[in-house]
Amino acid sequence: MAAPGDERDAPRMRTTTLLLPLGGLILAGCSAAPATPPAWTYPSHAATPAVVAADNVVEVYKSPSCSCCHEWEAYLREHGYTVRSILTDDMASVKAERGLPQSTWSCHTAVVAGYAVEGHVPVEAIEDLLAERPAIDGIALPEMPPGSPGMAGVKEAPFEILAVRDGETSAFGSY
Repeated sequence: MAAPGDERDAPRMRTTTLLLPLGGLILAGCSAAPATPPAWTYPSHAATPAVVAADNVVEVYKSPSCSCCHEWEAYLREHGYTVRSILTDDMASVKAERGLPQSTWSCHTAVVAGYAVEGHVPVEAIEDLLAERPAIDGIALPEMPPGSPGMAGVKEAPFEILAVRDGETSAFGSY
């Protein structure tokens, strides 16, 4: 197992199981949120040195009626990111402006270092995005998978993160 901070040297395909039940957590407002406690927790590593201070600011566009988005924001804060919440009733426009195809949509859209980050994307994928700086518009974890950061439930398999470029998707990595 790699030491904290050495994850960059590991192959992109990785499986991480993160467990920390948060008993009693209620996620109201997101109809896809399972009733079971979340199975995600915060890994012990902080943002890697490849992530510069300006990259630590994440703008999260979200609906005022969604309550799971704030859980993902808390997850980002635990990893050292500064989160700016932007409430909007027109999420479709936000996603369209960022070139996100409807097949990738989730409940919230974030922007970090000019990249779109759609959905409950694990921080490791964001860190890889910022370290690699590929010529893409962003990354996405479609829908609201159980056990993903900020979502209740149990992670059943690695999350397949998609790269988005010019409205087309391709594989970015498994996390």
